[in-house]
Amino acid sequence: MSQFKVALLFFSFLPVCLFSCTEKFYPEIDSDISILVVDGKITNESGPYELRLFRTVDLIKIDTLEPEANAEIVLKDDLGNSELFQEIQPGVYKTLNNIIKGTVGQTYWIEIETATGEKYESTPEKMPPPFEIESIYGKEEEVIINTSEKQNAVKIYFDAKANNTDANYIRWEYRESYEWRSPENLNSEKFTENPSKVCYPVTTFPLVNIFDASNLSSKFISQQSTSTIYTDEVKLLYNYLIDITLFSISETNYEFWKKIKSVNFSEGALYDITPANIEGNISGCDEKCKAIGYFEVSSVNRTQNFFSKDDFTLEFANYPKECETIELTLAPDPKKYHIITTRPGGKFTTIYVVRRNECYECNVVHPTNKPSFWL
Repeated sequence: MSQFKVALLFFSFLPVCLFSCTEKFYPEIDSDISILVVDGKITNESGPYELRLFRTVDLIKIDTLEPEANAEIVLKDDLGNSELFQEIQPGVYKTLNNIIKGTVGQTYWIEIETATGEKYESTPEKMPPPFEIESIYGKEEEVIINTSEKQNAVKIYFDAKANNTDANYIRWEYRESYEWRSPENLNSEKFTENPSKVCYPVTTFPLVNIFDASNLSSKFISQQSTSTIYTDEVKLLYNYLIDITLFSISETNYEFWKKIKSVNFSEGALYDITPANIEGNISGCDEKCKAIGYFEVSSVNRTQNFFSKDDFTLEFANYPKECETIELTLAPDPKKYHIITTRPGGKFTTIYVVRRNECYECNVVHPTNKPSFWL
């Protein structure tokens, strides 16, 4: 993911109590006070592990978030190991020496010291055992669009289970990609130097998806929803891929995301619009040090599945609706639209009949290579 590579010497013998808090503060947060926003995690997958730091003075306006650079961050475990995070770009830090690898049953936390000397730490958390995705499947359903409109669609679900009763809470993320083919042809002109008619759009859904399985004697959960594909879309026309990542998390982490979801309409990331006074697991070592966010300790399971229109009985569109012609009364932007024809539109006006450029060369807006998770 990173586009930056910087060398740094890591020391595995860092003292366990390096800038550790002797007293923790979880202050009430005012929207006009600059605070540190922490967003990171360690999982049972091999590193590097990533952490992001931001500074904000207004919790409502996302454009006030600024990267917190030049901080010193140490990842620690209950075995006495320590590893420094390296700043690979302003506010983005990664572990690169693989001194610590996340292991189920072990406890991890971070300690932070900013360039101005402010100190913070996360509450130590034990990595819970994983849930595993057993199946990913689609169901044909009638979806309510609004009070007067319904539409047929395929909704993608998954089932998952855990073999350990200590696995109680899950959070999941998902993304999709599909084969998109430009349906139209140009006579001689071209928009790009190397035009392509086959592309692979990628969509990541910034939703908060969580489930409480603590009351289940058998740790099996079913029909948890991910994406929805409507019949007027062409996503299933060729190859469609859904990629799901399932995190087994602590109860404290679950409660944190539950609060984020309740006030943030289920969307966003920790460094997106993070509401004030939602306590995470980050504390300041001084009452003047204010922080929100979470350092997550979770076990992870990733699974994906391919689908096409042949897997369902519904009739799906075979022509992209975004490629239908439209009429404009102002001269179109040639970077976006191809003029098919023109006609008089009245006194001193011209009607432009246009189609989007990607309908001829999809690489105008979409990547031509399959995404890294297309396996």
